[in-house]
Amino acid sequence: MIKKSEFAWNMVGSVIYALFSAIILAFCTRLNGIEIAGMFSIAYATSCILNAVGEFGIRIFQSTDVKRKYTFSDYFSSRVIAIIIMIVVTFAAVFIGGYTDTKLWICILLILYRVIDNLSESYQAEFQINERLDLAGKSMSFRNIISIIAFIIVDIITKNIILSCIFMVLANLITFLLYDVRLIKNFNIVKINFNVEKAFKIIKECIPIAVAGILNVYVINAVKYAIDGVGDYTMQTYFNIIYMPTFVINLISLFIIKPFYKMFGDYFANGQYDKLSKIMWKIIGVLVLATAFVEIGCFILGVPFLNLFYGVDISMYKADLLILVLSGLFYAMDNLLFNLLSTIRKQKYIFATYILVSAMSLFVPKFLVEHYQMRGAAIASVIIMASICILLAVFLKIGIEERRKKKNV
Repeated sequence: MIKKSEFAWNMVGSVIYALFSAIILAFCTRLNGIEIAGMFSIAYATSCILNAVGEFGIRIFQSTDVKRKYTFSDYFSSRVIAIIIMIVVTFAAVFIGGYTDTKLWICILLILYRVIDNLSESYQAEFQINERLDLAGKSMSFRNIISIIAFIIVDIITKNIILSCIFMVLANLITFLLYDVRLIKNFNIVKINFNVEKAFKIIKECIPIAVAGILNVYVINAVKYAIDGVGDYTMQTYFNIIYMPTFVINLISLFIIKPFYKMFGDYFANGQYDKLSKIMWKIIGVLVLATAFVEIGCFILGVPFLNLFYGVDISMYKADLLILVLSGLFYAMDNLLFNLLSTIRKQKYIFATYILVSAMSLFVPKFLVEHYQMRGAAIASVIIMASICILLAVFLKIGIEERRKKKNV
């Protein structure tokens, strides 16, 4: 049973986490100009993709390990290995991408920020499996709030995006050390013992999820890369602004889905697939209802609110804004189905889905952006998210049937 405090703090932490990029981008746009904001947006998108390497699908695996196949130290060790891989891939990515000067340093600093996030994820998963998801929510809240404040204060004083990012990273690191590292001792974990053998076993089991997670972030940002290739930083900034309302649906999915990780694991361990399906449909119902409210809100207040918040005029993109909200619904359902397939340990189907959609994402967004500009970008986003949703839903049905047959044998 999920406690009210767990749900509440997870909701607060998820809201702040989801709003992080929106708030930073808003201040960056106002203080540093549209061009720097566009540069920050594409660097942030790159950091999200590379962050998926550091995540490596370990959080959902750890949070649903109710039989304790591996210890906290094992999971932490595997996370460190994943982070090392992420750092190596980062330098390769910025070199191949030809990142230089400001764009290069923004990307590197955002990756360092993600390194701390990933370390914290191991602690948050341990809090959750000990039925203290509230501590994980507080961790997300404190680290992101303090980091945002540090960024804003330094940017107001210096108008220097690089220096602002440096202080943002430092704030995240200090909060992690003072909160997560200190509290983990309450769970009888005083010392972390690195077991390389078990760490690599976890890495091996998570590889399909990890690759799918990386491809997931890529396909989410495929439209932004299409704009980066055929558009300019100004168009990039406008797209990111009208994309922001989709985060309302995303954050709703975060604070609804994450508290159920352990319950998903319990139902799977006991073979209660009907209960697993029942929770899934309830969550989908909430997401559809939330999307309807967001669509109505964006139709009435979306343009004036975003104009005021970002200090730019996006009235010519109202229709595109409403289209993108729909992509937010599919993205939220993708997140739910992804986690359910991970829970029932059908990583191969997640892998297959994102391989197929990634192949499609190489040319569909580019074609639509080239021919239809912002409208094409919005439509491409919906097509990509809907394709993932359909494939994951089909594979989840197949996966559950396979598990039921295996149990009855």
